Amino acid sequence: MTKYDKILIIVVLIASISGIIAVNSAALNYNNLYAEIIINNELYKKYTLGYGLDETVVVESSYGRNVIHIDHDHAYMQESNCPDQICVQMSKISEPGEIIVCLPHRLIIIVTGESGAIDTITH
Repeated sequence: MTKYDKILIIVVLIASISGIIAVNSAALNYNNLYAEIIINNELYKKYTLGYGLDETVVVESSYGRNVIHIDHDHAYMQESNCPDQICVQMSKISEPGEIIVCLPHRLIIIVTGESGAIDTITH
């Protein structure tokens, strides 16, 4: 094995490891998921999901009071003083397009952005 063969092997190894790292970071990119809280069709607050976020948001408006919990990669309605409590019974949301709606309080929580997960259509 010559000197140039060894250099070629090292270059190929570095290129393949770099490619694997690039593909993994692109596939597992959670930096572009957001939980948006919308009240009466106006953006109230926007949170980036991920990064170890663990926050409870109390929203008091003229329509009522809601307590929203946003953790690492989920958002859910923890408490509400609306009469039917449907929004509290909804499951946690974490994928783009998923929503929680509190109609009496005109409040919407929606996950926006791009997901790194493979969905049914692309699979």
